[in-house]
Amino acid sequence: MGYYAKLKQWCRPMLGTNLTLGTKLELEILDEKGERVVPTLVSQFETLLPDGTMEILSPIFEGRIYPVKRGTRLNVIYQKDGDLFRFQSETVGRSVEGNIHFLQIKPLSEAEKIQRRYFFRFKCVRDVLYRMYPDQMAAEGERRNYKTGITKDISGGGICLLSDEKPDIGWYVEGWLHIDLNIPFRGRVVRIADIHDGGRYGYEIGIEFVDITNMNRERIISYIFEEQRKLIKKGWTK
Repeated sequence: MGYYAKLKQWCRPMLGTNLTLGTKLELEILDEKGERVVPTLVSQFETLLPDGTMEILSPIFEGRIYPVKRGTRLNVIYQKDGDLFRFQSETVGRSVEGNIHFLQIKPLSEAEKIQRRYFFRFKCVRDVLYRMYPDQMAAEGERRNYKTGITKDISGGGICLLSDEKPDIGWYVEGWLHIDLNIPFRGRVVRIADIHDGGRYGYEIGIEFVDITNMNRERIISYIFEEQRKLIKKGWTK
């Protein structure tokens, strides 16, 4: 390749993705048919390189670095100003600096806005103080008392709540999710599963956030990312 061809390639602009240093990422690894082959993985944007590629932290799966081969196609998902975006990319290399593993990827498409169901779900048990009611316009006196439940998983888009109370699809839930601090939220019931099996809770309730600040949503996403990083560090120290 001639000098000017190399210079043109080196200076190729990056496709529009609106990523900034430290942006939390969710990765979908794809097979040859474009189908996802493992659960959604967690990563973080690190560096934009002059040739239009970027370095991200190597993704995490079950508390360990997931080895992504060169040439692998993947969807990159991130949040910006309260919205979710996704773009397609391809792995072009891997590197290690100290104990930090990096993945170099090449964007293949512009970022597009997507629905919130793409938020990564992190399995964890955390306390939730909540109350449920059928109508979002219900007066204060018509809303039930606050109760305590726990999560099965959490994401930037909602929570899976374990409860002894059965609502209907479409009911509203408001309360506080306790992670490193109490995060207020209001959500809507989108899924209910009966799990009566002798345990404390009889229902598994999928709740989609409908009223949560961007700052608090980002706190949840950051919390998930940091918990994943802790799992990796524990693996390194064994």
